[in-house]
Amino acid sequence: MRSSSALLLLLLTLTGCLPSSCSRTESRALFPSDSLSRALAGQIPEDTLRLVWQAVGADDHPLVYPRTALFGADGSLYVSDASRNSIFIFTADGTFQHEITGETLAFPYLAGLRGDTLLVFNPEAHHIDFLVDGVSTRRVSTPDDLPARGTLLYTAATDTALFFKVLGEDFPGYLARLDARGRITEQWPLPGPAWQHAGLLRPWGDSLLSLIGFLPTIELLMPDGRLDTLTLTGFDSPMLSRTRLFVEGEIHEAPLLSAAAAPADDLLFVLNMRPGWLRIDAFDRAGRLRHRLTQSNPAFDKDYYPTDLAARPLGDGRYRLAVLLLQPEPRVDVYTWP
Repeated sequence: MRSSSALLLLLLTLTGCLPSSCSRTESRALFPSDSLSRALAGQIPEDTLRLVWQAVGADDHPLVYPRTALFGADGSLYVSDASRNSIFIFTADGTFQHEITGETLAFPYLAGLRGDTLLVFNPEAHHIDFLVDGVSTRRVSTPDDLPARGTLLYTAATDTALFFKVLGEDFPGYLARLDARGRITEQWPLPGPAWQHAGLLRPWGDSLLSLIGFLPTIELLMPDGRLDTLTLTGFDSPMLSRTRLFVEGEIHEAPLLSAAAAPADDLLFVLNMRPGWLRIDAFDRAGRLRHRLTQSNPAFDKDYYPTDLAARPLGDGRYRLAVLLLQPEPRVDVYTWP
């Protein structure tokens, strides 16, 4: 792998200390708002997710670095692999269908679906491919005036728009809307250090979520063009005390609170990073915690590391949730709830 490619792999990841790295001698003091969120979370009982299927790929097509996930309209699941430079497709029942490969795929990032067209961002080549049956039928360039250090890139596609977020060291980060040719038509500044804005982009109806992996807040691009902030009231994490220590300058690495989030109907499902097991919090559109979800028989495993989450409503009050794992093994776990 080229040294530049090794760096580009970091474009698709959030970095930061994880729950298993916490020191037991550190202060456990919280910000007042986090204390209130912890109290609210404690009032909501946990529900158990039902595991439907698991997959590691196929014998000759193993998952290596599952990074982004997206449900199709028929319930199929698309998974991008940032190490194999490919896209895996699983049927709704978990059967491995096939793997899309090609020279244009380099650390692919699933940006969205438009009918039968899968939009895939390729950060190394600075473009978004429009794939139909695995074949690129169109290509849109993305801005290539990027930071010299610490580059983080994210994209998202709706039926009518493309969005692009870029962050980096000593760089004025921004969120932008792109036209059909990849030119910036609107731009919103994201001031301050990159960690305050680092996270995936996810459409939610006629709004756009700009996730922040290191804070219990989300930046929300409204239909009228305003960039607002949505506070996740009720978000509780064993890492919140480390967030306070980091903000106060006592430690030097921001703690990762959430690797991903996925909206479905009027709920936002948020991956809540735990020391060893799956925890998903469901928030309403006002950002208030409504449900706490966990796997059956959670147990400590310091090597447990989820990377992305996809959500799909089933139309009867139930939801299907796909969780990508890098550790303890590269795989996808699919659950239903309730």
